[in-house]
Amino acid sequence: MAKKKPKAANAASAAKQSHKHDDVSIEASPAADGSTRSKQPTSVSVTVIVALVLAILSAFLFHHDTNTTNVQHHDSITDSNATLSRSKDQIKEAFLNWFIERGGTFHPINVINGHHPSNDSLSVNVTLEEFPSFGGWGLALSIPKSILPWSINDDDGITDDVCKSASQQEDQCTSAQDEHPQSLPQQQQQQQQPIIKHLDPLFAIPHSIILSVQSILDTYATPTHPLYVPHFQPRLDGILKRAFPHGAGLTSNKDMGLMEQDVVMALFLMVEDCQHRIYTSSGAIAMIGDGGVDSEWGPYLDVLPDYLIPRLDTFGDEEYAVLNDAVLEGMGRESKRLLLQMYLNGRGESDGDDTITNFATGSFKSILYDMIGVKMGSLPSSSSSPLPTIPPSCTSFETFHRFVAIASSRAMVLKGRKYLTPLAEMINYAPVTMKQTQQHHQGEHQGGSLDWIRPPFDLYHTFSADDGIAVRSDRDVLLSKDTIDYIHQNTEEAVIQLFEDYGPVDSSLFLEAHGFVPYENPHHCAVISGALLMTNVDGTTSGVAKDDIDLLTRALKALHLIDPRSAGFETLEDVCVRADLSIVEDGSTIGQKPASDSIAMTSLLFGKHTEAIAMKELCVKAIESSDVDRIEVRCARYPESRKVVRNVLRAAASSLIWKYDRSSDEEIALESLISQLQVAEAEGRGGLAVALRFRIEERKLLARIANCVDEVIDSQQLTDSVTMDSLDNIDNKLKDFNTFIQTLALPVNKIEPQLVGNGMRIGVFATHDLNVGDVYVSLPPNAIIDTNTALIDANPSLEQLLRRYSSQRDDGFNAILIYLIHERFVLGEQSRWWPYLNLLPSIEELRTFHPLYYDEDEVNKHLAGSDVRRYIFRYQRLSSERHASFSSDLEANLVLGSDTLLDKSKFLWASAILDARSIWWNGQRHLVPLLDLVNSDTKGDSHQTRLEGSEEDQGMAVTRVSRQVKKGQQLMENYAQPNYVLFTHHGFVLNDNPNDCALMEGLVLRKDDPGAKLAHLLQSTAPSFCIKDLASVQQLAHFLRVKHGLQLNSEIDDVVRPYLVQVLEERIARLRDALNWSIVLEEASARVRFMQQIVKFDLMHFQHALNVHVLSRVEAGV
Repeated sequence: MAKKKPKAANAASAAKQSHKHDDVSIEASPAADGSTRSKQPTSVSVTVIVALVLAILSAFLFHHDTNTTNVQHHDSITDSNATLSRSKDQIKEAFLNWFIERGGTFHPINVINGHHPSNDSLSVNVTLEEFPSFGGWGLALSIPKSILPWSINDDDGITDDVCKSASQQEDQCTSAQDEHPQSLPQQQQQQQQPIIKHLDPLFAIPHSIILSVQSILDTYATPTHPLYVPHFQPRLDGILKRAFPHGAGLTSNKDMGLMEQDVVMALFLMVEDCQHRIYTSSGAIAMIGDGGVDSEWGPYLDVLPDYLIPRLDTFGDEEYAVLNDAVLEGMGRESKRLLLQMYLNGRGESDGDDTITNFATGSFKSILYDMIGVKMGSLPSSSSSPLPTIPPSCTSFETFHRFVAIASSRAMVLKGRKYLTPLAEMINYAPVTMKQTQQHHQGEHQGGSLDWIRPPFDLYHTFSADDGIAVRSDRDVLLSKDTIDYIHQNTEEAVIQLFEDYGPVDSSLFLEAHGFVPYENPHHCAVISGALLMTNVDGTTSGVAKDDIDLLTRALKALHLIDPRSAGFETLEDVCVRADLSIVEDGSTIGQKPASDSIAMTSLLFGKHTEAIAMKELCVKAIESSDVDRIEVRCARYPESRKVVRNVLRAAASSLIWKYDRSSDEEIALESLISQLQVAEAEGRGGLAVALRFRIEERKLLARIANCVDEVIDSQQLTDSVTMDSLDNIDNKLKDFNTFIQTLALPVNKIEPQLVGNGMRIGVFATHDLNVGDVYVSLPPNAIIDTNTALIDANPSLEQLLRRYSSQRDDGFNAILIYLIHERFVLGEQSRWWPYLNLLPSIEELRTFHPLYYDEDEVNKHLAGSDVRRYIFRYQRLSSERHASFSSDLEANLVLGSDTLLDKSKFLWASAILDARSIWWNGQRHLVPLLDLVNSDTKGDSHQTRLEGSEEDQGMAVTRVSRQVKKGQQLMENYAQPNYVLFTHHGFVLNDNPNDCALMEGLVLRKDDPGAKLAHLLQSTAPSFCIKDLASVQQLAHFLRVKHGLQLNSEIDDVVRPYLVQVLEERIARLRDALNWSIVLEEASARVRFMQQIVKFDLMHFQHALNVHVLSRVEAGV
């Protein structure tokens, strides 16, 4: 099974964002079965196959978990050429002392009370421990048994292998001695508590021991430094640019490639390792020549692997054959070739002779000799004898390769730059799963599951003012018997291993850079060939009508899913599919799913299903129209297209499983792979074992894909925002709110909130007769939520955060957003605004009507033909991007709490509330309790609130009535907004809205347009138009004149008229197509009815503009 190149590219790109490489050689997390076994298969035949695959995998993984010690590459406890040997404890103690002596600090962790211990005797620090099943060192807490909140003795039944993986923090765990789940005793479950919480600080690494390209340049490329090597930087730069012609070469900025950074750090480590290995503490001659002063990096070098980490470019022919992946094999072999090229001769013409007389001066090896020379020359000598002879092992390619692999697998990437960070790099991998997150924060979220965003890696690794790096925990660490990794019987200590998630990357990156394959990686994806995705036509276009092939080619080119210059369609591109049936190549941008679109179009146009004939006809008409938007919604985003794509993926995965299990090729059969892995592990062949494990994990993932069950919520089942069950509750909230309003002592208040219903939820009613211009409410500053009141109310930490965001040039949105989240979800009932906040629509209510929460398929289905569809996607995308930005802000996480800030549903709630309820004056937005309960209609002048009063009292927010209102009547205001704005930000539309218009977007002035030189005459080269009257049509005409290089004037004449007709008729055809296909459901939810209304109103506006303002025809009605 060959992987396509985009998979590796995606993984590398994700790695470059920010993640850390691993410490271990072969495995990083113990065997852990997925939860998909209980899901229903798609067919009887697949059921049998999937059950067989999972049963075999389960038996193998359990067997492997208890027999891993034969295949691990343990860190050597003796230097390969040293005269003295030391125990692991001595190596560990020396490293930790070295770390502290150079400025490293630990944050004490109280075993009983968490951080900020009041009793030092109950505190422990993060430490180094050996974990054989993880291939060597790892980070852990070693807890004296005497301070544990329960007793431990031989009768407790705790084994050395209880739930090694942090991912197994569930109600049940599996003991290595018993494959059956063992329920935790009730008392033990009650004793679970986080001793480390998410984002708690663990330790800090001083700048002096952080290794980077810049620190190496500061040493060897600075003329005033004792270790200066002449022309060091240009020599390295030349080699790197020959090896990577399109790279940035040697630079300290983020543009330098990751591999280029690895090789530079490898040279530094080789120099220090050479110095370290020829010296002993006794001063005796350990190798050749005189011993010098030991490397200051010696204790760190001693904890590094002394073997070649079996990453991808260390594989040989046998490993690549087992891997059976042409793309990954090509990557591995090319990496090895480049390393040889750079190290030996700079150009790749190696004759296999690795002696000093047979490598070019333009090579890393020549530079390495110069680095070692200046290093040894700077050392104090105990005699007049010459400098020690450099032993061959110091400068061999094998040593270079080993240190490149170390840099690649251990250095963390922060903002594009790599850093070797002693101690931090030794934490082993385990993913933070959504299930863990839900368990750790259960009870804190009412209704529904968490919508949790995954924060970036650099949130947990931040630079300090002195350029050190502070390391924080990326998860809660529980103190319970099931999280203890093992117990040292002789030291009376219980050990809890600490883990870290390296980021959302596919397992091919772990194979390529880390040298292991995790047993559990929620981001792993299985490559499915494009041919297998064409299940309706047996993977080829054979037998497909030429007209259908031509239609598909035109559609793919129109949506830029294939190169518009390509000759034609041959087959679909390969895709990489995750266990939940999401496709890596779709990306994460809302409104864009290129891989799914290609599969959906191919299935529709090439398929033979009779029930899809009508949809295919619509698709064909869309393609013939050449209207890109119409092609997208009719050929790629048609109703049930997501289901079609998921069915294709399941079928393709099932085909692969069937192929493997029915194959006579023993190299492919699953049983053979498992048998080979057991043999490879027994023989200690790490590379072969890693290759086999990658194949097996791919097979396990294919089984999950084939058996994945859809969980789709039908939007028709969603109720209106106020249900009968909630009426009493809202009534109580109203009483509390009215009491709250009374405490504000408003200067003027002639309205009262009441339950309205009929989709309007709550409105305000006049308590007095009101005439036009009468003030009906006046609010002082302390009754308004805005940037000023937020800063006044905030505690010091919140105030600092608010000031940072309020200093940004916006309308106050970001600062008020932070304050709103804090008051609603952090303080809750303790907030002085709680009666107001509690009256606002809840998250669950917003989900039923606010477009910010809408599913893409629903929007595509009901807003097809309208530009409001893309407008909503853009709104959702901007909100998601804002959330991602806030979630990566450490200060915001600490102030608001990560359980609040990382929950996307809470962030979207605050965003929606602000967008729907903000009231503006003086260019700033404000939340105004009571006033923001006024509902909208289309009568009277537009709503306005003004600041009135003297500067001394900061003025009052005064609102006057725009129409006569009798006592007891509902008071309404005219929001004066078109329906697409009302719907997007408020969740409703108005009939007979005088401010309504048809949104028109998608017209762009391009560089090759005839009028491109006149771009300065436009306010925007990608404008939006609100089509409803002559003035709006004239604005459109002006843009079209500029775009097409026409004579400029304000008239709609025969010159510009054809262009106007073209764009308006295109919109009209889209909307008619959508209305002809849509079915008006009497029982449809309000949200569906609103979207259908928008499509109808858009059609009406475009037809009116065409007939009246362009063609000057008298309308006979729509």
